[in-house]
Amino acid sequence: MIQLQKRISFYLRQMFKIISVSMRAHFLLLPLLLCFCNLRIAVAQKTEDEFHFKDRYISSAGISYSMLNMNHRSEPLYGLCYSPSLNLLNKYSDFSIAAASHVSGSYHPKTKNDDANYFSFSVPAYLQFNFGHLATHDFYSSLGIYFGAGYNFCFVNSEMDGGVLLITAIRFWILQRSFTIGYSQTRLQNHNNLLHEVSLQINIGAYLSDVKKNNKVSKFEKPFRK
Repeated sequence: MIQLQKRISFYLRQMFKIISVSMRAHFLLLPLLLCFCNLRIAVAQKTEDEFHFKDRYISSAGISYSMLNMNHRSEPLYGLCYSPSLNLLNKYSDFSIAAASHVSGSYHPKTKNDDANYFSFSVPAYLQFNFGHLATHDFYSSLGIYFGAGYNFCFVNSEMDGGVLLITAIRFWILQRSFTIGYSQTRLQNHNNLLHEVSLQINIGAYLSDVKKNNKVSKFEKPFRK
């Protein structure tokens, strides 16, 4: 059992490193992506300007794997997460600006470097910029990205902490379901530790079924309807 746990932890660490590197590169490529998306937004279909909460609310839920870097060592945490967002700017089909959060609860099993079992909770608040897939309920793109920044309120091992949060993610269709793979980084203030998190979430909403019914899943040659 111990050997199995070590193997699982090893593979998760390797996956975390790969995704972390790719997501950090994703941050560096954001200026180019923004230029590309801005050209597309210029011809994007406009959505209704009226404010209806249910038409602007987007959420996803899934699993997370975190690494807490402290005292020159990294400690793993395994958890669940839920990401709600409310579009403040909802004018275009494949672009929006939202007030968002990424609520997560994680568990730290004892390791050779830290023999304490404890829980960690995060409740961040941030501004999020959405492009493409799942930017609004009326999106047309098969692939999307978002990035955001804000503040993360954390509770780690019975201690309150917090710090500046940077977050980014990619959204996509697979097996006719909508998924999000995200990466976030928080610099905790109390001990100047870094909290990294990689998450895999399934996007939730009855409107996603309507997207499929309207053939938006299979007809992406024209990402914006005329």
